[in-house]
Amino acid sequence: MNDETRIDAVPADASPAATIDKAPATPLELLDGDEIVELSIKPSRWFITIVSLRFVMIIGALAAAIAIVTRDSGSLVAAYAVPLAVLAALVRAVVASLQWASRVYVLTNRRVMRLAGVLTVDITDCRLTRIGGTNLRLGTIPRLVGLGSIHITPAGEKPTPIIWEHVGKAGEIYAKLTRAIKKAQS
Repeated sequence: MNDETRIDAVPADASPAATIDKAPATPLELLDGDEIVELSIKPSRWFITIVSLRFVMIIGALAAAIAIVTRDSGSLVAAYAVPLAVLAALVRAVVASLQWASRVYVLTNRRVMRLAGVLTVDITDCRLTRIGGTNLRLGTIPRLVGLGSIHITPAGEKPTPIIWEHVGKAGEIYAKLTRAIKKAQS
């Protein structure tokens, strides 16, 4: 057993790149041998607002109702309702931010993938040759800020769709996706 450490001398005027270890990089284990990433995107940051909006509106309405009903009684419930509602809204926004940060949509030359999850990562993928259909959906609120969701349905019995939610420039991304599917299936 040899415990000898080898140190290579680097000239003082060498570039910083010369000091970096030249060991081969570890390949991303999610990709097959000659698989090439053609597109890797995250949802728009509007995702945080859109996902949180319904909860925040319900909590705000509930806090307002409690404040109105108990305004003359001097109840402690009214004193704590608004701060608790603000805290709940902030917690929901933080959770939505973590959901946004952990979400990635990937198109390779062979398949589509969706990686999501805060505590555990959920990876959903489908080979391009097995995709039965795609659909671009433009909801009311997302459409106002220029977003759309792309639904990718695998062929077969009871397929679970892969959904790329709240994507910016959804029309362009949808066109790129459909071109890749047609190319793989031809």
